[in-house]
Amino acid sequence: MMSSKKNRSISVTDTILLVTNAGGRCSFNYEGKYCNKILSDGRVNLGERAHIVGVNGPRANESIKCDKNAYENLIWLCRDHHKIIDHTSNLNIYTVDALREMKARHEAKISTGRYPYYGSDQTTHDYSVLSCLFEFIDIHTLYSCAASYPRIHLDFFDVSDMCFHFREGNPGALPLKDPVLRRAFMNFESSHYNLAQLLRPNNTVSEDMFTHIYTWPRTIFGENRVYKYLLDVERLIDLIESRFPQILHQKVYDPFPEINM
Repeated sequence: MMSSKKNRSISVTDTILLVTNAGGRCSFNYEGKYCNKILSDGRVNLGERAHIVGVNGPRANESIKCDKNAYENLIWLCRDHHKIIDHTSNLNIYTVDALREMKARHEAKISTGRYPYYGSDQTTHDYSVLSCLFEFIDIHTLYSCAASYPRIHLDFFDVSDMCFHFREGNPGALPLKDPVLRRAFMNFESSHYNLAQLLRPNNTVSEDMFTHIYTWPRTIFGENRVYKYLLDVERLIDLIESRFPQILHQKVYDPFPEINM
């Protein structure tokens, strides 16, 4: 008597091909939203092999010309996005055609080098460094804390201290390995330092103790340094978003967490 259980066995060859072509990253991208999480470092895989046409689950009744467990019918996803595309309420959104296009778009970016290859030492190093650094620096305030010049938020002055202590505690972590990221980060640090030197507290500065905002006299020289700083921040954040978008969504360390009584 034949078993009614459908075969879900995926070969090692197809798995390697799937992970490699996806750059080890979650392939989810849809209407301007994308995940791009690093799910493999060449040794450990944290992603999931999702079926486009299901074996006996979501989209299982759709027509297909290849084996359902073949590379052509698989898409590499993180656990969360695997659940999202297979949820019954989303099946009319993430159709077979939509998932095939999603996979093709993602793999095209990998093949053209728009995402760094997941197995490279420099990518793993740079992700680790930036992820750790921006656990203690709120990346979302880098721009806003200086954008209202001559009003500058106190958070601006914490960045140099954090970078200094990070270097002390992690010798050899900086500079970054990737040449584009390295130059962008060095430009950011340099423009931050130059602006911070200009904005040293003095008796012409007013301080709001409640909002932690300082107000300096406006000068053309100050405007030029702020402009340079904001450009360098924007460039760095754009690069991080395109390569390591999960860093933008990670939590910032809170030294004084609220205690539930």
